[in-house]
Amino acid sequence: MSSAHALFEPVRSWLSNESLQNFVNSHHKEIVALQKDAPLATALQVLAERQVLSVPVLDEEGEYLGAFSVGDALRTLMTELDSQLGKGWFERLSSIKAAELEAVGTSVTSKKVASVTHPGDLWLKGDSKTTVLTVIKEGFQVLEPKGHHRIFVVDPAKAHTVTVSGATVVINIKPGTEKPEASGLRPTDIVSQMDVVKLLSEHKDKLELVMPKTLEELEIFEGSVFTIHASATALEAFHHMAVDHKSCLGIVDNTGKLIGNVSISDLKFVGPKNYALLNVSVAEFAVIVAGKGPSQEEAINGARVPGAAGNNWTEVLKDLPLPTLKPSSTFGQLLETMASQSLHRLYIVDEEDGKPVSIVTLTDVLREIIKPEPPVHNFRRMGTNELPSTSEDEDDEEDDDEEEEEKK
Repeated sequence: MSSAHALFEPVRSWLSNESLQNFVNSHHKEIVALQKDAPLATALQVLAERQVLSVPVLDEEGEYLGAFSVGDALRTLMTELDSQLGKGWFERLSSIKAAELEAVGTSVTSKKVASVTHPGDLWLKGDSKTTVLTVIKEGFQVLEPKGHHRIFVVDPAKAHTVTVSGATVVINIKPGTEKPEASGLRPTDIVSQMDVVKLLSEHKDKLELVMPKTLEELEIFEGSVFTIHASATALEAFHHMAVDHKSCLGIVDNTGKLIGNVSISDLKFVGPKNYALLNVSVAEFAVIVAGKGPSQEEAINGARVPGAAGNNWTEVLKDLPLPTLKPSSTFGQLLETMASQSLHRLYIVDEEDGKPVSIVTLTDVLREIIKPEPPVHNFRRMGTNELPSTSEDEDDEEDDDEEEEEKK
């Protein structure tokens, strides 16, 4: 057993005995859903107000139809840009007018949320065999190239209560409608990767073997980091995120030093009539949507964040401190920083210049805990009359089977 794999064995054992039902009961949060005919303007407002990245979408009878997330908002934006500005719009980025972006924004935010949803996994709360470890492996699928950040939990036994406010619905409902195809499975809880990381932070004793280990020792900071210069426009940043399938970009200054961050989730803060804001520098955009600079309307009309006119990008972003770690930081520091500040990612910067060398996400943390032990190959010199033992081949096959089982 490799040392890193062994360090996480106590927490894996504990998670395998923590049922999903008990976790949801002890960490219940009000769930907000969207009606299928809600416009995207309302959907994004709900995400912003609730400080969440995804919500379930219900049909006219309150049954699960799909999920809407900030990623869906980005895909919709890119599709509409192609449709209204032409496929080559990115090649004429500098000439795109505010009025063009406003028209795109109007079209995006008026779409019905049901038209841009994606499928999501429904998990039965009452299944006693479903553990938090199962959720990490099979729900979040952190070992797969495209994992999930959350699951929706359904509980057919819950009492029926519905609170409607505008186009949103707070649900806590039992199954059973008159539709012949009705499944009766309606979401009552959401469990996200952040919820599980916070659970781990609450039980640091299960991780006492690994807490003092550095990120370098664990080789946990191997992920590539994508960056964009502070002077580039927000529109360029979101285009790169869409093309490269990234949820964020680090913002750097002229020296390559990391000074900020922009993420897909920032889209939820853009007002439905303020899509011309995408034409401002990405550094200013990050400040403005965070409510730290001029208003969105003022920025569209030419107001600048202090420091931007002189290209002093560190000054521009001074009110948005960006937590970072170094390769010498410990796993304990990583876990505590993410959990206490509800961070979905942490940039790793070099020890001297503050330049980004990697990024660690919630997925990386959970993957590190459950990833299978790498196979061990024992090589030995063979004489001319020796044949290799078949047991080594059998061991390799068992390792492959274990890896496949871990990925399920």
